[in-house]
Amino acid sequence: MKLAELGEVLRQARVAANLTQQQVAELSGVPRGRISLFETGMLPELGAVKMLSLFDAVGLEILARRGGHQRTLDDVRADPDEQLAGPRPARRVRLRVTQRVKASGGEP
Repeated sequence: MKLAELGEVLRQARVAANLTQQQVAELSGVPRGRISLFETGMLPELGAVKMLSLFDAVGLEILARRGGHQRTLDDVRADPDEQLAGPRPARRVRLRVTQRVKASGGEP
């Protein structure tokens, strides 16, 4: 995700939390002017500590993963777009014993 996209995520969360830029500035310690530049995609760089502080102020967290990581069930459940589709029927999948052992890296 690019810095401008993260700024937009912050803006959306700030608005959803009914906070002004000034309130976020007071909560995070980041000047309001930098928050404005960040939200509009005009800020060329923002340090990790400041970004974490901003995200914490609006109730967001940053998750780091290895590149190429696939979405987990928790990711799908947390995705608002997935929730719009409504509940899906439960589905179970049974694995044979040899498949379970291979998946765990052991010998069959």
